[in-house]
Order: sequence, then structure tokens, then C-alpha cells
Amino acid sequence: MQKPTSLRKALTAALPELREQPDRLVIWVEDGAVRARQTESHGFAFEYPLSVLLTQVKTDVAQIAHAINRWSRVNQPDLLRAGSGNSYSFETDILDNDTADVVFTIPLTENVSVTQNQDESWQIEYQAEPDPLFTDASPALPLQLDDTPPLTGVDTIVADD
Repeated sequence: MQKPTSLRKALTAALPELREQPDRLVIWVEDGAVRARQTESHGFAFEYPLSVLLTQVKTDVAQIAHAINRWSRVNQPDLLRAGSGNSYSFETDILDNDTADVVFTIPLTENVSVTQNQDESWQIEYQAEPDPLFTDASPALPLQLDDTPPLTGVDTIVADD
């Protein structure tokens, strides 16, 4: 599985306190599953909840969630799709006024393709997400796309009968 390592790198890069003390980030999988079908392709998928524990963090939980959301845009975009319910869950143990232990549980899927080589060995490849919201190389969109002022309140549209 590749997504746990990728998320670890993203969180470590995004959060200075993890760069200084990377051992305070613990990642594990429980209750993972393999979705395999009897097909010619031999491909399959891993489905698992990834637990991400940050111990004794001072970083605001919103900053941590933002880092996970940024990573998800490319690596698990279905988590951020409108109308899909909760993206992931978290629990926190507030240790004192400055620090907490926080664990996020993120439902992940990794598709794997399998092809047989000429020498009868097997080549296994992890597949990229089919439709990421944005790639890392995508420019950020402006918040306002034209010269109209942003909405500041609730507008009501009344239809004429």
C-alpha cells in the first residue's frame, strides 16, 4: 500500500512540529479488506480505514484537517465530493490547554493492476486516482472569477407568477 506513506510525507511537510519530531506521527491500518473478483485482469483493490495519530500536538486540529484535505484532493478525491457525507472522522484527547492527542480515521481505497510478464512472473502496479480534483501542478483558482462583488448575505429570488 502506498497511500499511508504518501500521507505521512504530506503531513510531515505541512506541520513544522512533525518535521522536528516525526515519531509523534503514528499511522496504522485495522480491518482492511481486499476486493478481488475472478476476472481475467487479476486486478484488485485494497479498502481500509487509515488511522493517523498525532501525539502531543500543539497545532490546531483545523490545520491538520486542512493538510489531510489538501492531500485528499489528489490521492482520495471521492472523500471531498459534494454530497458524499462525512469525509473522515477524528477523536481528540485534550491533554492540557496547549496539547492534544488526535487520531483521524480516513477511509481509503487503492486500486492495483496485475499483469503477467513473458517470463510468467507478475507485475503489480498501484493505480492513480481516476479523476483527482486537482493535481499538484494545477494553479489555484481565484476566489472571485469576475468583477461582481462577492455575496455578503442571503439573497432571495422570488419568481413572478
